[in-house]
Amino acid sequence: MTRRLGLSAAVAALVAATLATGTGPANAADPTYGAPVVGQCFDMDVEELAANSYVEAPVDCAGTHTARTIVVAQLPADLTYDRFAPLTRFALKTCFPEQRKVLRTSMLGMRLSAYNIGYFIPTPEQQAAGARWLRCDLVLGGASLEPLPAKLALGKPPYKKSVSRCLTGRDFRLTVCSDKHTFRATAAIKVKASRYPSEKAWKRIGTQRCRSAVTSRSYRFGWPSKAAWKSGDRALICYSKTRR
Repeated sequence: MTRRLGLSAAVAALVAATLATGTGPANAADPTYGAPVVGQCFDMDVEELAANSYVEAPVDCAGTHTARTIVVAQLPADLTYDRFAPLTRFALKTCFPEQRKVLRTSMLGMRLSAYNIGYFIPTPEQQAAGARWLRCDLVLGGASLEPLPAKLALGKPPYKKSVSRCLTGRDFRLTVCSDKHTFRATAAIKVKASRYPSEKAWKRIGTQRCRSAVTSRSYRFGWPSKAAWKSGDRALICYSKTRR
């Protein structure tokens, strides 16, 4: 099943991102059957983003679009689509490096932005025809999906408000900072530990490390899921309260 990737809901109720799609060639004996093409763009919403598969046709990348396929990978021989935990680990290890490459930044740099990554798997019909692929798409936002800009490279922070990471609403959903928000990501700090910290430890680390990294008395923080941690995401994100 498709799930949002990246940071788990924590004190900051941080949302990661997910995505994937599926349209393409037509050879039933081919494991790439139904797979999209890297670089194709799509116009989808958050409900479609949360689905296991996406089969709508691509749109012109020169026009408005909310998703871009950045990698299509073939599933390892020992991995099946019904094994959610291993599938998620494979997706994270596949998607994260491509996300950094497309945005031309580090993992910490990515976490200061509102860009997210996710995956889709083939439909049951495509799987029955032999499809064995996983697709990673880049999206922007969380509470809603924003149109992707023509230039994806982030450059150096602070980023433009239109691509910066903020939180909105009482449940602190991810959004871009050009939209209404209550907290803004002002620091991404690499946490060094020999093993994944417990929730209690994350709260202690966040309180201690973010206190000097925010610009407001009231602040929030979020941390990666265990699967994301094992895939190289060690970012503690600190959020300062804003006036918007």
